[in-house]
Amino acid sequence: MKKTLFLLTFLSNFIFAQNAELFSNNWYISQITTNGQTVTTPVMAYNISASNFVQNGSAYNFNSKYFNTATANITFSPTLNSFTKNGGGCTLADYWGTNMTAVQDFDQKNCDFYVGNLSVPAPTGTVYNYQILTNGSSKTLIITNPSSGTQIFYNNIFLGTKDISLKKSLKIYPNPVKDFLTIENIERNLNLKIYETSGKLVYETLTKDKSVRIDVTQFQKGQYILMIENFKTEFFIKN
Repeated sequence: MKKTLFLLTFLSNFIFAQNAELFSNNWYISQITTNGQTVTTPVMAYNISASNFVQNGSAYNFNSKYFNTATANITFSPTLNSFTKNGGGCTLADYWGTNMTAVQDFDQKNCDFYVGNLSVPAPTGTVYNYQILTNGSSKTLIITNPSSGTQIFYNNIFLGTKDISLKKSLKIYPNPVKDFLTIENIERNLNLKIYETSGKLVYETLTKDKSVRIDVTQFQKGQYILMIENFKTEFFIKN
């Protein structure tokens, strides 16, 4: 009996340690990518609540919050950055406020990702991969359903309408890009990273001027994440 309790405690502590950043941060939903199309979280009449990972004894839940909350009962993989859905559900409140159509559509996408809908439910046993990208004090959590390719992005810092307008913006072109990506309105000596949407780092440098020109000819076709310290995260497409 003691050995069994010790093993359960060990596994619980091991899983928590392996995924400590998931639990130590609040996560705010920022965008959803479906079939290569990214939709940024629409502004609504209420502040977005923090999504979070919760441990209840030996059980774990993830609550993905926008207007409604999609809750997934999950089991972490002991070796991979992934978790398996064991069950869950989505709250069913109706939104009738500002930007109603966009908010309702985004809200449905969040619920569909973890729970599904009446016509296409997300089955028990669905595996989700996760990746955390770091840009200074800012972190981005990417959760992916590998069977569909759909991804949901979360930031560990809430950006309200005012915060978004104050956060620095950069200029990137052309987008989509084939050969060279130009980045302007930046600063010197900042970390610049480019990730695949899977979370794989494919390029990293330190900015040397107020503009940068990056050769992307060897990049695979698809969508990429551009992260520059102190600037908003940007997406671009490589053709």
